[in-house]
Amino acid sequence: MAHELWLIKGATMTNITPLVGSIGWRSNMDELGDELSFNIAFTDVEFFPKNPCDIGDMVMLKNNGVEITRALIVDEQKSGRSPVDYTSFDFAFYLNKSESTYQFSKMAADQCIKKILGDFGVPIGNIDSIPVPITKIFPGKKPSDIIKEILEMAEQKLGIKYLMEMRQGKFFIEKQKDLIITAKFELGGKSYNATDAIMNPSRSRSISDMVNSIQVVGNNDKIVLNKDDDAMIKKYGKIQKVITLDQEEKKSAKEVAENELKLLSKLTEEISIDLIGDDNVRAGRLFKVVEPITGIDGTYLIKDVDHSIENGIHKMSLNLEVWNG
Repeated sequence: MAHELWLIKGATMTNITPLVGSIGWRSNMDELGDELSFNIAFTDVEFFPKNPCDIGDMVMLKNNGVEITRALIVDEQKSGRSPVDYTSFDFAFYLNKSESTYQFSKMAADQCIKKILGDFGVPIGNIDSIPVPITKIFPGKKPSDIIKEILEMAEQKLGIKYLMEMRQGKFFIEKQKDLIITAKFELGGKSYNATDAIMNPSRSRSISDMVNSIQVVGNNDKIVLNKDDDAMIKKYGKIQKVITLDQEEKKSAKEVAENELKLLSKLTEEISIDLIGDDNVRAGRLFKVVEPITGIDGTYLIKDVDHSIENGIHKMSLNLEVWNG
């Protein structure tokens, strides 16, 4: 099997793949960090290798020597003589489980995020420059939620969508448009596009989450401006959202309203497909898909993806939504 699972205890790394039955990993746009699950064979037969895994150990998933993810074992489930199940999470686990209070005053968004990551010992790979000044108190919140809120504030101002993800044990924030991927698989020594073998395609469309009118008000509740998408209102009716800005933020009211319309004035389209697996497919990345039966055709945002490996076969299930970049 090209995929291997390694156990890390201090400076010692052990290949535990021969003991592993199945491996699965998942990522989700609404969650910060990846989950890695696996099971270890159990037997009381003499001379059979003992289970070396324990809570708090680190595991690393590799494919042909290339690291996919590394994660901390946080849950163990034993039941009779059944395989022992383990659940592990990458370093974002600490950002999801902790709480803290932060106060920023005109600090650039990327610097705020670097400060939070540094306080919780999360290694940084790359964080794009995000030149939006943040002045706000975040009282007693999860660091992961604070980072998400800072990015939402920046996205409103700049009209740019950002992606957060952990890679090889390091934290990255990059522009979403730069992360378009192509999934491939190998068969008989040849490389094929994974979307040539789509399984179980499903597509649904809705206007239930659409917003085609933005009203910006100041913190004194006075209306600053209204911005409409006339074409969408004419076709579907008016659905309005109110955004409140403080005195300093009011200067960028028009920009904020236009960016919100760009993000929200659209039909939502939910798509699910199953494919042969590719390690590069992760939540938050962009993916081109064409499937004529359901009418799927375009570049889509990966909302969540579940990978599984059993008997040496790598499969993945994706949920997608339309991307308007």
